Amino acid sequence: MHTKRDPDPNASFMSQNAAVPSTSVCDEDAQAASSSAASRDDAALFEAFIGGDDRAFLELYKRHNPRLLLYTLKILGDRPRAEDVTQESWERMITMRGSGQPLRNPMGFLLRVARNLCIDAMRARRHHVALDDLHEASHPKVSPEPLSELESLALESLEQLPFEQREVLVLNYYCGYRFEEIATMLGRTPEAVWARASRGRARLRQIVSDALANEEKRRENR
Repeated sequence: MHTKRDPDPNASFMSQNAAVPSTSVCDEDAQAASSSAASRDDAALFEAFIGGDDRAFLELYKRHNPRLLLYTLKILGDRPRAEDVTQESWERMITMRGSGQPLRNPMGFLLRVARNLCIDAMRARRHHVALDDLHEASHPKVSPEPLSELESLALESLEQLPFEQREVLVLNYYCGYRFEEIATMLGRTPEAVWARASRGRARLRQIVSDALANEEKRRENR
């Protein structure tokens, strides 16, 4: 469910070269074929579901719910809200059963629904909760594996990134989607998605660097 990390703690998703789209034509073709096959498989499952096969829906749920929940959790930083958004996203899909409308990319549909619901939730939170009132317990707690001190700081700094940059880093680094898959889900080109990730990593490196420098100054002044 997640991308393999470099053993060097400094070589995290902040690395400028992390997850750069492959320049190998063979690799690109293989990745595109794999992504396309998965989308067709999901589309077939959804078609079976709207035709009355509940087992097909359960297979889609089992296949995609963990990453969808992880996405909403990392974006919102609040488990109850993330679970509500994830559940509502699946409910939106269920309501399509009566329409008979096919979906070529069910995961893309789920992500777009979850994305819009996350944005709505964040807007509502800004209106009702002051930043000073946000308790540390509201920060994401789920992680594929133990984080280093640097990675923990980077995770805490994610909220300072523009939403679109943060979203791409979450989808790629935490949820394990390739740029080709993210591009399909967001309706963007892989190059545009990579550009967002690149800008996000650069901004994140600066935020973390500033935080480390401030911490060093505090230690020197003690």
